[in-house]
Amino acid sequence: MKILRIVVAPVLALGLSFGLATATAASQASDSNVTVVRVYHAAVAPTSITGSGIGTIRIFFIPIAVDGVAADGQYLVGTLTTLAEGVSDGQELRSSNLTFVVGDEANQLVVGGVSLYPPAGATLALGQRTIRPILGGSGTYDDARGQIISTNLGPDGWTHVLRIRL
Repeated sequence: MKILRIVVAPVLALGLSFGLATATAASQASDSNVTVVRVYHAAVAPTSITGSGIGTIRIFFIPIAVDGVAADGQYLVGTLTTLAEGVSDGQELRSSNLTFVVGDEANQLVVGGVSLYPPAGATLALGQRTIRPILGGSGTYDDARGQIISTNLGPDGWTHVLRIRL
């Protein structure tokens, strides 16, 4: 039994360290497969608001700058739908359906998910950020997956950092 412990313990430790090294290498390798796209746009006002309370739909159309370049054919369109009220300190839960069009309508990134919003606000509170999943893409972004971190900069606009795995 003692011999078994002497043999098994080092083998187990070696296997565990190999597994951790492999996981770390896989994590670093996966980072090299990530494309980062930075989007900026001016402060947001909904194009249209339909309804009140649960079921309210806010519709947006916003020209965007991608990686510091503003160009025709780059915009963000989307809807926010209120799903619940009085959640987590009186906030609203809203689902998002956002489409980032980058340079050409063939090049799209689709984002979804839910976030908490102040009940009186059309958008996230000043300084608030949210993380949502990238659900897919087309053209340059065909089969995209990943996440987006969106931050409300108030009167200075918004930043969106998309970490995309293609």
